[in-house]
Amino acid sequence: MKQRVVIAIALACNPELLIADEPTTALDVTIQAQVLDLIKDLRNKRGTSLILITHDLGVVADTCDKVAVVYAGEIVEMGSLEEVYDHPTHPYTQGLFGAIPDMYKDVARLSPIEGLPPNPTQLPEGCYFAARCPHATDECRAKHCQLENITGTHYVRCLKKG
Repeated sequence: MKQRVVIAIALACNPELLIADEPTTALDVTIQAQVLDLIKDLRNKRGTSLILITHDLGVVADTCDKVAVVYAGEIVEMGSLEEVYDHPTHPYTQGLFGAIPDMYKDVARLSPIEGLPPNPTQLPEGCYFAARCPHATDECRAKHCQLENITGTHYVRCLKKG
């Protein structure tokens, strides 16, 4: 109920943009679905744009049209929902999808992303993900690359690019 009240307050003045930071955290699945339906319904009726910040890839798939994957404070991959979900290209994005349980596979353990994120006050030279990346090279550790278009509206920040 508190989430609904906060959403109602946020939408009361008909904003052009709504920024929702983890709006479904600590909610059970039923209430989570109701809150997401409320956001989508109000967004569609009022034409409000939505920036959704979340770790829940299921919520992203259900709510968003465009996706930006952020690592160490910068976008490492972005594009349409279909581009990013059907063709994850950055090793971090691939790691996120690899850590999701698959009910059709019988595995003893999930595949975690090895290592720890860098200290945001002491970011390394080169790619911020290089220390955790299974494909990192010396060039990755030395060169900080820019987002580059790979197809359509799909961009990635990686020397490997798939």
